[in-house]
Amino acid sequence: MKNSIKYIVLAFFLTVSIYATAQTVGYTYKALAAEGCSMQYSVAKQDTTYYIIATVRSDRLNFLNESTMKIRTFNNEVITLKGVVIGSGSQTDGIVSGNIIVPVTTINSTAQFAITPKEFELINHGIAKIRLSMTPMNHERTFKKDKIGKKLYQFYLEAKSMDDNF
Repeated sequence: MKNSIKYIVLAFFLTVSIYATAQTVGYTYKALAAEGCSMQYSVAKQDTTYYIIATVRSDRLNFLNESTMKIRTFNNEVITLKGVVIGSGSQTDGIVSGNIIVPVTTINSTAQFAITPKEFELINHGIAKIRLSMTPMNHERTFKKDKIGKKLYQFYLEAKSMDDNF
C-alpha cells in the first residue's frame, strides 16, 4: 500500500515537472462557444530561420495551407507573418448522455510562421492582438495585458542561446 502511494506521488511530480519545463504558451478562447479553441505557441529554429509554431485545438478551426498571422503589439506596431501548415489531424471521443454516446470530434492543426530577430524584439513589448487566417473563419484575440509576447521572446532567446552553446 505504501509503495503504491509512493509511485503515485512520483508519477505526479514527474508529470508536473514535464509541464513546468514545456516550451509552449497558450490560452483558451471562447471555451463554451461553438467557435471556441485552445491555442498553443512555441518557437523553433531550423537552419538559420526562426519560426513561431502555432497549434489550434478546436471542433472546426483549421489552418489554411498558406496562413497569415497578424500581430499588434502594445506599442501599436503591426507584424505580418506568413506561414504554412505542417500538421493536421482529428480525434473522436464520446460523451455518455443517458444511454446514448454522443461523438465529439477534436481537430488539431499546426502551422509554422517564419519570423526575424527584429520582429521578436517588437514582440517583446507584448502582444495586444493576434489574428490567424483559418478556415471556416479567422481566429482573432485581443488582450488587455500581455499573455504570450514576452514568453515567445524568452523562447526565442533560449533557442538563440542553444545555437550559440552547442
